[in-house]
Amino acid sequence: MFRFHLKQPFVLILTLICVLGWAPDAQAYFDPGTGSMVLQLLMASVLGFIFTLKTYWGKLKSSIKNFIGKKSADDYRN
Repeated sequence: MFRFHLKQPFVLILTLICVLGWAPDAQAYFDPGTGSMVLQLLMASVLGFIFTLKTYWGKLKSSIKNFIGKKSADDYRN
């Protein structure tokens, strides 16, 4: 219906920076529960990633070996 073509994306980016940069100060705080919850989430994410990597390490290692060890059709000609 409406076609909006911005010829200069710089104007749009500058407008967004100005609008988002002049936000008033928030009168808020983080209580200790919020900080400990964020820390717990970060630790759980890291440990979950490590556990998943440990669980699938054999499959990952064999797939990397197969990927690197494969020879292309050009290698057999020479």
